[in-house]
Amino acid sequence: MRLAIVATSLSLTVMIVAQSIFNGFQGEIAKKVFGFWGHIHITDIQSSQSLEPYSISFTDSMRSVILQSGTKKKGDASIQHVQAFIIYPAILNNRELSDGLFVKGVGHDFKWEFFKNFLVHGNILPSPSDSSYSRNILISEETAKNLQLSVGSTVVLNLFVQQEILKRKVTVSGIYNTGLAEYDKKFAIVDIRLLQKALGKNENEVSGVEVFCKDVLQADQVNQNLFEHVLPETWYSETIRLKFPHIFEWLALQDITKYFILLLILAVCIINMATTLMILILERTHMIGVLSVLGMKKWDQRKIFLRYAVTIISWSLLIGNIIGYSLILIQHHSKLIKLSEADYYLTHAPVDLNPIPVIVLNLIFFIVILISLVMPSWLVSFIKPVNALKFR
Repeated sequence: MRLAIVATSLSLTVMIVAQSIFNGFQGEIAKKVFGFWGHIHITDIQSSQSLEPYSISFTDSMRSVILQSGTKKKGDASIQHVQAFIIYPAILNNRELSDGLFVKGVGHDFKWEFFKNFLVHGNILPSPSDSSYSRNILISEETAKNLQLSVGSTVVLNLFVQQEILKRKVTVSGIYNTGLAEYDKKFAIVDIRLLQKALGKNENEVSGVEVFCKDVLQADQVNQNLFEHVLPETWYSETIRLKFPHIFEWLALQDITKYFILLLILAVCIINMATTLMILILERTHMIGVLSVLGMKKWDQRKIFLRYAVTIISWSLLIGNIIGYSLILIQHHSKLIKLSEADYYLTHAPVDLNPIPVIVLNLIFFIVILISLVMPSWLVSFIKPVNALKFR
């Protein structure tokens, strides 16, 4: 019984740690993508069918309409934040070095909480003043390495506008590294008014709008409501899951690996418990013979051994949860398990501390193993009293 408790506890511990790491990994990657782009993108409908940049007129009244569209009857808001942006291709020059990328213009409404967590050096863009636009730029660590730049360096921003090259000197105010190399090497952040002035746009003309939902699970519903009932006919909205499907399809593939590992460990645990139960029954063969002679029904005898099994599982659940959750907490605070950021987009193995998946896992673990032990307990029915009484 002690060996069975140890083996089952270890199985449950591995299952708890595995599901926590898988869920944490998927959650962290999705959080990075959403932090970079929001949950929903709103652009001109022609921009989805052409490489040419198309502008939309985003006024304060339109902002209010979008925010109010996410307010339910009870007063709960499904839309948390709305921010405008401009994206335009450019080339950064530092003496003889150059790098092509997209500059993303952001304004006073931009959510800086995401980038604050990934700043390597310097600061975020300063708050725009009413009088003039900021001439600072926020670049990725990879771009800074390619162009040999540091915080405070001056770099030339080249914009191609109507077959002309517009040059703007900007100063590197900060260097960030989100770990998403696909985005880091392609984007730099500047003041939206710098791009508006260079491109000859007014203060309301933007490339698009990013919408942040209070709950990411509501993004599809909010997007459908915006597209069908709120936005002008010439505007188009889509969720980030649809805009960048390759990342979320890759994350979805992790579920296959997760379920395979969990099912494999559960199968091993079922075999261990079934073997333990059969050994307990064979060890008590003489007792089974005596109970049969005294008139105890076979099902009542089987229940004796099933109670033993419940005891083993109960102790295993207690010990497995203590060890499993302790390991998760240790990893959460100390980050002992490191990852290659180039391969996994993360520097350490993230863990999910949400107790609900652990509770569900415990229930499935207990019920499946207990049901699977009903068949091995049938061995009691095949033991004949006469032979059992002879067994010593």
